[in-house]
Amino acid sequence: MPRPRTLLLDLLALLMLRIDSGASGRPPVHPALAALPAELVWAWERPEDLRWLPAGVGVAYVASTVLLQGEQALVYRRAAPLLLAPGAARVPVLHVDLSWRQPPALTDAQGRRIADELLRLAGRANRQVVQLDFEVRRSQRPFLARTIGAIRARLDPAIALSVTALASWCLDDYWLHEIAADEVVPMAFRMGGEQHALRARLLEQRGFTRARCGAAIGFSTDEPMIAVREGRHYYFSPQAWSAARWQALRGAPRSSIPSRP
Repeated sequence: MPRPRTLLLDLLALLMLRIDSGASGRPPVHPALAALPAELVWAWERPEDLRWLPAGVGVAYVASTVLLQGEQALVYRRAAPLLLAPGAARVPVLHVDLSWRQPPALTDAQGRRIADELLRLAGRANRQVVQLDFEVRRSQRPFLARTIGAIRARLDPAIALSVTALASWCLDDYWLHEIAADEVVPMAFRMGGEQHALRARLLEQRGFTRARCGAAIGFSTDEPMIAVREGRHYYFSPQAWSAARWQALRGAPRSSIPSRP
């Protein structure tokens, strides 16, 4: 039986944790995310040999793509080779594309197909975190929110659900406060015509401050990076990764690379 003093200290620590969580407005960290590396590279649908990555750097790789067109949901599973060092942390990513020739109907059946494919990826061995990469227009947001909710409801509670987000979704156009994801990764790149103003704003506030958007951030190797508070960094490269490209990223001027909290 714990001693009264020890029990009291434990209760006080739990109370302080709840107060801090309530003050920040951020959801508690999923255990699988807490075990994920602080840095990951995105490996897109192209041949990648990442066996040279330093220990402690993970890989979020596109494992499948779903193309929504009309009432169809076409699944394309990764065909490009991906080579990783044994034991490297890995996060399968499901990328969703919307056809512009045949605008998608966004039916319940299409939402289920997306959920089915992501759950298939999550069911593979040693997968504790899965990620959904799905950009939508304003009118399509309810469909995305429903799809994320359906995935989270069906996903094993021990597996964390990460989703990418446009930078605007985590700034003035914030709409993710009730999204059913365990991690939101706003992309601080490809931010459109207002990118310079947005980058200056993010630099001033040291990242995204919205409750659901402050735990992770995405950067691209071909755009300036900013000092941020976010603890987990994802890096996108428009070209195939190489050890030289990674070293260039790590050797960039300190003022332009993400700073540690």
